[in-house]
Amino acid sequence: MLTISSALASSVNARGVVSRPSTVRNPRSPVSVRAQQQQGGGFVEGLINNLTVAIQSSPLAEGKKALAVAQAGSYDEASVKAKMEAMIADNPVMIFSFSTCPFCKNAKKLLDDMNVGYTAVELNEVEGGMAIRAELAKKTGRTSMPNIWIGGVGIGGCNDGPGIMTLKKNGELFTMLEKAGAVKASDPMEAYCAEDPSADECRVYED
Repeated sequence: MLTISSALASSVNARGVVSRPSTVRNPRSPVSVRAQQQQGGGFVEGLINNLTVAIQSSPLAEGKKALAVAQAGSYDEASVKAKMEAMIADNPVMIFSFSTCPFCKNAKKLLDDMNVGYTAVELNEVEGGMAIRAELAKKTGRTSMPNIWIGGVGIGGCNDGPGIMTLKKNGELFTMLEKAGAVKASDPMEAYCAEDPSADECRVYED
């Protein structure tokens, strides 16, 4: 089970920390295998990412970061930064989230559907959550949620930066999760079904 370290648990309100353990997936042999995996990405994902890059390098982004810091109020920057960095380092999949954010819910649902364990901290619920958001903004240039990390690497949010949905569509997500130790090494078919569990080939048939 993925959990926040004991040192962090004492400083983060457990009500806002969600650990989702992975479950063992052991599908029966598929009836058939697709000849070729569907190609993902495309115009929409590229447009979103290009727009995100443009915004992050604009004066608007700097203003949003300044606002996030102001909203956090007075806090111990070194201490909060250390806690944030520890959460990223200690958890194979770390999601900084707002409990009311639809994009956050979509990202977590994707991992739930893939049976991937993760740790999520709801910054709008935990004590000091806005301070963590401010430090994330300084580190990544992003103030929006979710802010997702896999194996210590920031992948942006739901659809941008490149975003967890974009990585899934491009067939890159499972490999990242595997390298981070969030899922066990598996054969190509199991990896394929983890990416697309709804595919006909991944259905379980009884004898």
